[in-house]
Amino acid sequence: MTGVLLAVVLLQYQQLEDLSGQITQAPRDTAQAPTNAVAPAAAAARSYADAVERAAQSVVSIHSTIREQIELPPADELPSAFRELLQTIPSERLWDSLGSGVAITDEGHILTALHVIEGAEDIEVHFTDTQGNSVNARAQLIGSDTSTDLALLKVESTALPPPVPIGSSDGIRVGDSALTIGYPRRDLMNQKSVSLGIVSALGIPRDGLPIVQYIQTDAAMNYGNSGGALINAEGALIGINSFIYSESGGSDGIGFAVPINKAMIIVEQLIQHGVVTPGYLGVITGELLTEETSRTFFGNPDIEGLLIEQVDDGSPAEQAGIQAGDVMVAIDGSAISSVIGAIEQINRKAPGQFVELTIFRTGEYQTISVTLGTGTAQYRTQFNDNARIPENGLD
Repeated sequence: MTGVLLAVVLLQYQQLEDLSGQITQAPRDTAQAPTNAVAPAAAAARSYADAVERAAQSVVSIHSTIREQIELPPADELPSAFRELLQTIPSERLWDSLGSGVAITDEGHILTALHVIEGAEDIEVHFTDTQGNSVNARAQLIGSDTSTDLALLKVESTALPPPVPIGSSDGIRVGDSALTIGYPRRDLMNQKSVSLGIVSALGIPRDGLPIVQYIQTDAAMNYGNSGGALINAEGALIGINSFIYSESGGSDGIGFAVPINKAMIIVEQLIQHGVVTPGYLGVITGELLTEETSRTFFGNPDIEGLLIEQVDDGSPAEQAGIQAGDVMVAIDGSAISSVIGAIEQINRKAPGQFVELTIFRTGEYQTISVTLGTGTAQYRTQFNDNARIPENGLD
């Protein structure tokens, strides 16, 4: 019996020895793991090289010579000692402007920011054509729109930059990846650069006016990036870089781009007419009705659309019978999803064209046809209760 117990004790001791050895060996094996092993997060890091390759060749450098008038005080308002000095000061100056642009058609149309070429006497673009050749060519101004700070150029050359894939700005979300492409420095006119960031905010107005609801991004924008491309992770164009907020003069991570859907409305009108001729309806609305405001105004939480607060005297809307208190539910059969969406649907049409408005009035839906006109549009916003906007834009 004693022998059996001794055997059991020896067996258990041996098992404990084996287990102790395994425990001791485990961290030793871990420590001997290959030093070149890649962490899962690093292995999953995404490259945007394919997206940049799709879009970058369509981004061009724009160099223009701008003549600027210098405002001088009248000579008779100066002391006599300064009058002779005044005569030596030139009344104008020439300076060079650098910016970027994006090829958007096979015919050589370049979309850029207006302030890049405004007042320019000569416009030159630099790009790489589809054969990989470096090209310098002159460009002519087709037209511009001050309210969106956009301009459309056309390259005067048989060699043209390839058009960029056009995306949509309607489906983008805050947090989506965004990349800026442009020529950010004067001394690097032939060197485009790419910066990566995210969509920081959407629907940002400028000066309290909802003419453009900008895309905000923290992707770096610097001098020379104006007019360049804002692309998504697939390399499709979603915006035209416009301006930054900065105290330093450089990129502080607060940049703004014109949404491409808005920009293409401008392009369409500039190609067809050479000027932007937005249709004018002549109403002032509030924000979209919510369940709460719908219940407050109509006793029904299900009325959707824009409540018309005012109809301008003599406007196309008044002539068609639109009344204050109507709810504008749809335009040409498309439900209204936002104030800016309604503005863009109207602006897409030219004066003289018809628009079909579906409205809700006294418990019933009806459709009214309106012939658009020209005039001064007015918008009520949370920033400016009654902002008047000239038909041809902001000054």
